[in-house]
Amino acid sequence: MDTEAANKLQGQIQDTREKYTYFLLTAAGACIGYAVEKVAGFALSWKLTPLALSLVAWAISFWFGCRAIKRSEYGLRYNHAYLTAARSMPDKLALNSLMGDEARASASSSRWQFRFFVSGGVAFVLWRLLELLPR
Repeated sequence: MDTEAANKLQGQIQDTREKYTYFLLTAAGACIGYAVEKVAGFALSWKLTPLALSLVAWAISFWFGCRAIKRSEYGLRYNHAYLTAARSMPDKLALNSLMGDEARASASSSRWQFRFFVSGGVAFVLWRLLELLPR
């Protein structure tokens, strides 16, 4: 595979990853809004604990999504510096290390974003099931 095709493919992978992150950010925000709307008028009780957990999980998912985007941006900045400003081998090695760190941090944040999003969904379903129990 030539370099141009590899670069194009890498760009498509990055675009897909960003779209997925933004999708989960939007979904977490929508879930928070929906859950808050569904709880309107409920009196405080222990049965609301799973709902509270789902809201917290979705909020953490949202935070990890924002963190993933920011870390990805840092990685792109380091990559740009590597390609344009790095002249010496120590500079290139340092920037290469920073790019790897940011890529790992961004990937880790993306995984945690998904995990907390799913956890919030499970907690929300549990709350809905508890609401079906007789009082």
